[in-house]
Amino acid sequence: MSGRWWLVPLLLLVVAGAWHELGPGPDAEDSESSVSAPDAGPAMREHPVAPGCRLPVSLHLDRVDAEFGLEEREVRAALRDAREMWESVTETTLFRDRADEGVAVRLVFDERQASALARQRDRDGLDAAYEEIERRRERLEDARADLEADIRRHAERREELEERREEHRREVEAWNAGDRYRSDRRRARLEEEGEAIRERGQELNRQARQLEERRGELDRRAAELDAAIARYNERADGLNERSRQAGGFNVGLYEQTPGSRSITVYQAVDREQLTLVLAHELGHALGIGHVSDPEAVMYATLGPENAGRSRLTQADRRALEQACDVTTRTASGRQGNTDQ
Repeated sequence: MSGRWWLVPLLLLVVAGAWHELGPGPDAEDSESSVSAPDAGPAMREHPVAPGCRLPVSLHLDRVDAEFGLEEREVRAALRDAREMWESVTETTLFRDRADEGVAVRLVFDERQASALARQRDRDGLDAAYEEIERRRERLEDARADLEADIRRHAERREELEERREEHRREVEAWNAGDRYRSDRRRARLEEEGEAIRERGQELNRQARQLEERRGELDRRAAELDAAIARYNERADGLNERSRQAGGFNVGLYEQTPGSRSITVYQAVDREQLTLVLAHELGHALGIGHVSDPEAVMYATLGPENAGRSRLTQADRRALEQACDVTTRTASGRQGNTDQ
């Protein structure tokens, strides 16, 4: 029966999508510079990147829309973690906090975050539905195992009763043939044994009917579980399709004009994703363009390979060295680039 059960895999990662706008922003013609991303692939055109690495980069948290769904303390913690991803690999001071100066970090709520939060709620609902399905499946499998064990025991009792009935039949035949000593006591014993066998047979018949009722109930529960799984699969298909359609949304943008620099985050459903988006945009604030490693923080798109990353890859560190003329180090403090 369990072979009938199947589930559509649910998207557990954030939807893959561009980090930035696919072309220059509205202020692009006034910007100091716009550096192309040669490794980003044909679908990605130019992206705003700082024209040079001027250290340290000043930062301040400028705006967190209340509707965004993240508290300011979470945003500050994510910004701190994003800075740490870069600063942990070098002795050079890369960033500094300056109130109302430098790069203004903003979380702006629009349809991108609204859609992402709605998908996250759907995903949470599907997670709960999946857990309930698993609980029902386990209970059903346990009940089926119990039923099969009871059926086996019932069959053993049937076999024992048949052996007992056959022995009684031989004794009755012997009585009727006069092959054994007859007495009222022996006759009464044979009659009592016959009645006990009939009663035992009736009891086993009742048990057999109960076992069939249990089997029917489990079949009904299995059908209901199949229906629940079908509904889950339909919901998961719908969520996956909505997530694929949302793939063109852009989750963050670094911008620079002669008078201002900013990082705007448009989509992040939790602190982990926000940290990664901020780390990517901070890379652009350092003057780093996109890299070709799909697992890197500075890869052109946010996808399954780099979603959830908490440390720089070798490609990220090499890009930092080239952009800012700094030396990177390993976690143990050794100088130079290392493996991921």
